[in-house]
Amino acid sequence: MESSITPIVLIGFMGTGKTTLGQYMSESNHLSFVDLDHYIVQQENKTIPEIFDAIGEQGFRQLEAKYLKDCLNHYDIISTGGGIIEGEDSHQLLKNVSNVIWLDCDINILYERIKNDQNRPNANNKTLSSLNDLYLTRVSRYNEIAFIKVSSDMTLNELQTTIIERLTSD
Repeated sequence: MESSITPIVLIGFMGTGKTTLGQYMSESNHLSFVDLDHYIVQQENKTIPEIFDAIGEQGFRQLEAKYLKDCLNHYDIISTGGGIIEGEDSHQLLKNVSNVIWLDCDINILYERIKNDQNRPNANNKTLSSLNDLYLTRVSRYNEIAFIKVSSDMTLNELQTTIIERLTSD
């Protein structure tokens, strides 16, 4: 069933809590939700690292754009992978979505959350410094397409309230 509302798309660096927030907002508001990375894994029947190994990051970014386009037409809330803005096709798609929410978080917290996560090819064996460098390369692109930026140092309820207030006030 297709939704008549513009989807809320959660962007931000890996480990900020996009999936957790998306699930919370979905359950609280009886809206459909998809985690784009999980959707890609389901559709391709491979893990993200397996996809990276088979077709490289550029190939993954092409799949990401293809599946983002599908999901924009079928889900109310979409959480994206941290590197969604690295692919030009996805970046262009997101520039045309009005409800893009940038979920941000302190880099030290992110590092602790993701440093041992084997499902994140761009985080494997990274030092805090190199992870921070990657984060800094993405900040301007997140900022360019985000309708609003929120910090994940708030509770899920506070984040949801802030987002809904901003979306309904403009």
